[in-house]
Amino acid sequence: MKHGVVWITGLSGVGKSTVARLVADRLIASGKRPILLDGDRLREILPVAFGYEKADRRRLAMFYAQLAHQLAAQGHLVVCSTISLLHEVHDWNRRHTPGYVEVWLRAPIEELRTREGRAAFYGPEGADAGTLRGVVGVDTRAEFPRAPDLVIENHGETTAERAADLIMRAVMP
Repeated sequence: MKHGVVWITGLSGVGKSTVARLVADRLIASGKRPILLDGDRLREILPVAFGYEKADRRRLAMFYAQLAHQLAAQGHLVVCSTISLLHEVHDWNRRHTPGYVEVWLRAPIEELRTREGRAAFYGPEGADAGTLRGVVGVDTRAEFPRAPDLVIENHGETTAERAADLIMRAVMP
């Protein structure tokens, strides 16, 4: 893959950032110069604060999609890790971005609750207790990909390294 977008999506805590970093590192090792876009990092550096309501999530996800598209259109290989679980965004990417590869990282909520730093997010003191609102997959409906190019169960026997291997096989056959 010379240029395009590897769109890694899934619930918070599923390992998107870790896997995306590994994929970017492997692409670099193979002589590519990918651009890594991480949704959490982009949210931090944007000059406008976005909330977690559906309208803000949609605007932010469309920004990520359009940014990735523009970079790919200029000949770059983009690896984007983002929740962005909205059919409208996935459909836009497929219609507008040549070289688009959609990767859905999955893990059960029960598994995500056990991951470092996620118990307070998903667990009894967070979304489950109602003290944390707008958690996609808990109190905000997730629109999981309808036709991802690759689905990876990122839990159990599957390590982040294994997930990165599977993505590399899909983008660098």
